[in-house]
Amino acid sequence: MARPTPAAASLSPLESRVMDIVWRRGETSAEDVERELGGRLSNASVRTVLRRIERKGFVTHRQDGRAFVYGPRLDPDTVARGILRRLIDRFYGGSVEQLVVGLIDGKLIDRRRLNHLSRQVSKSAAAGESAGGRSRGRKGDRR
Repeated sequence: MARPTPAAASLSPLESRVMDIVWRRGETSAEDVERELGGRLSNASVRTVLRRIERKGFVTHRQDGRAFVYGPRLDPDTVARGILRRLIDRFYGGSVEQLVVGLIDGKLIDRRRLNHLSRQVSKSAAAGESAGGRSRGRKGDRR
């Protein structure tokens, strides 16, 4: 069976905590993760979590003597975008616009913040056009 893409895989709360440690440290061993978790998990449990998130495609490892040293395969922003894309696809039919409407209707974003975001989007779009870049959006409203 093929390994799922990180964007398609999800992280449990514990896996997310371990990923935060890997991202913060850059490279880390199971012993380092165990120590940062305050000894709440055994070394064997930490190694199991690291193997799981490696199978999901979030980390890689290299061998240093007898120890495995783990490092991030993806940066946090890439992972967040993948999770957000899945959320938009699942709950909003792939429509970013429907997500924004939901944020407004649910009073999760106010008019002032929405205006600020609109200005940021306009600036970003103008910068992309002036650099000769093309929109990376999807067909229809899937941007």
